[in-house]
Amino acid sequence: MCCKILVTDLDGTLLDRSGSVSFANRQAIALARDSGIEVVFATGRSWLECRSISQDVLGTGMVISAGGAALHDIESGRCEDRIVISHDLVSHCTESLIRHGHLAHLLKDSTQAGYDYLLVGDAQLDAASRWWFGVHPVTTRSVPQLNNDASERSAQLEHVLRVGTVAMASDLALVADAIRKEVPERLAIKHWPALVALGTAGIDTHLLEIFDADVDKWSMIQRLCKLRGVDESQVVTVGDGLNDVGMLSNATQSFAVANADSAVAALAKQRAPDHDENALAFVVAEILRRR
Repeated sequence: MCCKILVTDLDGTLLDRSGSVSFANRQAIALARDSGIEVVFATGRSWLECRSISQDVLGTGMVISAGGAALHDIESGRCEDRIVISHDLVSHCTESLIRHGHLAHLLKDSTQAGYDYLLVGDAQLDAASRWWFGVHPVTTRSVPQLNNDASERSAQLEHVLRVGTVAMASDLALVADAIRKEVPERLAIKHWPALVALGTAGIDTHLLEIFDADVDKWSMIQRLCKLRGVDESQVVTVGDGLNDVGMLSNATQSFAVANADSAVAALAKQRAPDHDENALAFVVAEILRRR
């Protein structure tokens, strides 16, 4: 198995149920890098939400964040590439969420905006988001609505990587369907159980994420391959969730961990152990064994 770049998801894949990286997985990452393999994290978290663990475990290199919307240099924090949502679509999705009674979470490219989230609307911030924002060093700003002044509104709408909200699953399904009908094929819309206190998945609390239609972890992996001069066939991917579908199905070699959703796992070429059982260490051993 020829591998130049090893891409792993974080939550549910590299991280165990306590949100930690095991000693065995840390050793495997070091072994892979010593063998000339670039290890890249690809996560749904924003850069600020994954910066600490990226710097702790990797120190240098690249991380794909916000579900494939951004590529950051770990050491400097510089955003090397990004895919933002157009102003008109940010405005449309934000106003749609507010009409449905939700607080819109506009995730920004913080390296340009100077802060992480613009929260728009009068609805209360949900408990899961309060916990998440308390755990991570993110900066938020809140406004009751988008500004009517053209220049102020433009500033609110720029540098947006993702529009989202957190609410009950049944409510978000209705909102997602409504937005899909209003702007078909122009957006990538996903929703699934949100991470809540203690890092466990909430069954009824779901996260809605809206991206530009071109955003996907695999799309940003392709951009990274061009930057590195690496053929896509030399990429190995590891994941477990809905936002890993693109990289698991498109990579020549891909592994789904044992705790992955069955529909997601079916798209991967191979299986790996549970994320509590050193899944990445298993994958690295397989890569090096088949060289």
